[in-house]
Amino acid sequence: MQTMTHSIRQMFLALAGCAVATLLLESGGLASWAHHLELGPLRTVAVPVTERVERALRPLGMAALREEALESLARVGWSDDPALLAMVSAPSAMPNRSGCATEAAPAGLGSAAGALAKGASFPSPAQHNGFLNAAGAQAPLATGVPRVTVLAPLPPIEPGKQRVVALAGDSMMAVGLSATLMRQVAGNGHLRIVKTFRSGTGLARPEVFNWMDEYPAMLGAEKPEVVIVAIGANDAQGFVVDGKVLAFASDAWEKVYQQRVASYLAMVSAGGARVVWMGLPPMRIPVYDEKMATLNRICYTVVSQSPQAVWWNPTPFVGDEAGRYREYLTLANGRSMRIRAADGIHLSDEGAGLLTPVLLKWLDPPPPAVASAQTAPVASAPPAAPVARPKRHSKRAARG
Repeated sequence: MQTMTHSIRQMFLALAGCAVATLLLESGGLASWAHHLELGPLRTVAVPVTERVERALRPLGMAALREEALESLARVGWSDDPALLAMVSAPSAMPNRSGCATEAAPAGLGSAAGALAKGASFPSPAQHNGFLNAAGAQAPLATGVPRVTVLAPLPPIEPGKQRVVALAGDSMMAVGLSATLMRQVAGNGHLRIVKTFRSGTGLARPEVFNWMDEYPAMLGAEKPEVVIVAIGANDAQGFVVDGKVLAFASDAWEKVYQQRVASYLAMVSAGGARVVWMGLPPMRIPVYDEKMATLNRICYTVVSQSPQAVWWNPTPFVGDEAGRYREYLTLANGRSMRIRAADGIHLSDEGAGLLTPVLLKWLDPPPPAVASAQTAPVASAPPAAPVARPKRHSKRAARG
């Protein structure tokens, strides 16, 4: 009994020691975590508590030691933060211990976005051609999005060269679509894929993950000719601007989000890259589906004004005849195929496989001699085969 009592006491002492070490080393991280929470009661309580703890522990200097350790790990490649890895590759761009960054940009960030310092926010939409109308105001929000869009033909790939294609966005790109595309491109000497996506991110919360920093770092010295974007599934939330809470889908929120989409689009199209912005597909839960429809209208409003970009609707491939959520597809042989992930949000690999043939045909067109009789644009509509009929489930909510 005494041995067991000692063991329990030792366990609690070890746990207490771990808790103290976490507070000492991660007090700043806890405060950052609190600020990153979605607006609500938990954030209201967590922010002042964690900030108070962080201020109390700041004189110990543990935060500086932690930053030095993270920087040292990044220098040897042990980091999952592309921006930090890019920064340590160019020491002149690293902040000094006084907290002031030098003016030099990380090596390899050749685009205008690469000149943004770590921690910078989204630039003004006035910098983006086509985003503001002739009167200098934002374009009015689209009332709907097109069901079928067209991918204007790309020039054939020059012999002996590769077309560099960047896959960008959040988990809508990372889950299903990117893996399927990369598998199908494997062995194709004409195309080279660059991965510039990160799950759990978005454009609504740059203080959590700032794409204006991270995308150039992920891109490095690469100069993609084409960028395929799938992003927005995490953005149906309010955010704070200049100390003011903006509720999702409010007029003020939509205006700011429209600016951020324009900034992101200007960044990924820098250098003349052609952009395919994939819309968000219909979702299983009706309330969430309506939020995604709002985001689609905002993104379409911005993307449709850019001469370098096209907004591409995945609904004809994965939705039912009315454009609503569909989880299974019944093939001509009677077999059912799951085309959406179990979460009702992402595409399954099979669902992504319905989109990729059109994308690959567009990315790698036949040589001029073969294509001379096939100069029509590639329509973003799925082939008639192998679909026989959609399998509908009555318990699944219909999209409004």
